[in-house]
Amino acid sequence: MLHLTWTCAIVISATAALPHPTPPNLTQSHPPLHEPNPLTHIVQNLGTDLRGLASLQTVTILGIGGSAAIVTSRHDDDVDEWTLARPAESWTKIGKVGGDGWTQGAIAIGTWAVGSLTDHRLTTHVGSDLIRAQALNGVTTWVLKLGVNRARPSGGDHAFPSGHTSATFATAGVLHRHFGWKAGLPAYAAAGFVGVTRVRDRAHWVSDTVFGAAIGIAAAWTVTHGHETPSWSITPVATPGGGAIVVRW
Repeated sequence: MLHLTWTCAIVISATAALPHPTPPNLTQSHPPLHEPNPLTHIVQNLGTDLRGLASLQTVTILGIGGSAAIVTSRHDDDVDEWTLARPAESWTKIGKVGGDGWTQGAIAIGTWAVGSLTDHRLTTHVGSDLIRAQALNGVTTWVLKLGVNRARPSGGDHAFPSGHTSATFATAGVLHRHFGWKAGLPAYAAAGFVGVTRVRDRAHWVSDTVFGAAIGIAAAWTVTHGHETPSWSITPVATPGGGAIVVRW
């Protein structure tokens, strides 16, 4: 997300002519020094994250997603008829494999493993959030699948919501929360592509993918609450003969 950054400094110094020091990098994320292993603590983390789904932000995301799903459901049959009239496409296999929950879970675990092996705190932290997001998303998605048990366009059960779509949007949401829109936009575009392939394969109705996207984003926002780079900060800075307070927002 693009935003303007203002920096103001309140300087108390006996020697005003002295050069000002270079301020610290305030845009750098500061992951915690030690995090519990997300694999061995997956049950504890899941319990915490399930409670976190009741936050105002996630309820708003799910409310908007639910409303959008209701609106798009009016055109589910029309889109399916359009899809049915066209031959199958080989490119949809990309979405079927790439959006699978096991694939997204492997990406999450792989990210965390690379960060742990290289002792890179940010990569480890992002990988941990990806694992938590996939666990929360998977449980939420399958509870709804079993409860609603909607028929798929091509036959079969458990259409609503789309698990492939929710899994990829969960990954995209975590990347967005940690790295902003530069990472979020291409990630959301890839997740949207997965949703299109699921509709194109007649594995899901359009409304299944719409609400699946909302679940994935809600899961990402839940697990990254307080983990993302802060939008504002107050940092004390030492100066020769005095000090400064740098405020960034």
